[in-house]
Amino acid sequence: MQGAPLLAVQGLTRRYGGFEALHDLELEVAPGECVAIVGQNGSGKTTAVRTIAGLLEPSGGRVEVAGAAVHTEPSGIEARAAMAVVPDSPALYPDLTVHEHLELVALAHDVARDDLDARIDALISRLGLSDKRDARPGELSRGMRQKLQIACALIRPHRLLVLDEPVVGLDPASQQTLRELLVEAKRAGVAVMLTTHQLEFARGIADRAMVLADGLVVADGPYDEVVGGGMIEGPESR
Repeated sequence: MQGAPLLAVQGLTRRYGGFEALHDLELEVAPGECVAIVGQNGSGKTTAVRTIAGLLEPSGGRVEVAGAAVHTEPSGIEARAAMAVVPDSPALYPDLTVHEHLELVALAHDVARDDLDARIDALISRLGLSDKRDARPGELSRGMRQKLQIACALIRPHRLLVLDEPVVGLDPASQQTLRELLVEAKRAGVAVMLTTHQLEFARGIADRAMVLADGLVVADGPYDEVVGGGMIEGPESR
């Protein structure tokens, strides 16, 4: 891992009225590094992801991606261009097919048209979606919609990948494919931040684990030292 952090979070706080869901989060993720944020239901994981991704405004603190402030314009444009996000629930267009989703995302991010169809077909093949190439979201299972959301993140240029509970709905074979894709992204110098309660999935991907409880960081260090194995039960935090 080399170079300045691609993700730099300083004092990030998020309140909902009088309730503080996230308090003073400090986090850096370098090129080629993966940090897994883990914690029980209500710990603040998804609040952290949504605020880092720019989907929520912070109550305090600062988020930078590739040196650009996420929540300040016009630098937010640069930050969003460097960051691909897989949200906790697939956000898809009901009238577009699998292939059309990927084509739209790619062209919206200035991906060259040269061999774009071949790249799309290779990605959906790897994710096991080839026979659903012309299907719309309403025709897909929860796991297939999740794989399409992952494909949409991977088809566009990105220096940082942010994934919120990415394995929900995925069968074991698809989880292994995603694991391989994330390891390859790290090798290419992409920074990865993910949340998960499936700790075995993150083993071998995450270099570090950060444990949240009630919006506070209660542990942070090398993954295998922080995480003793097993599962964190319950749905993801909100």
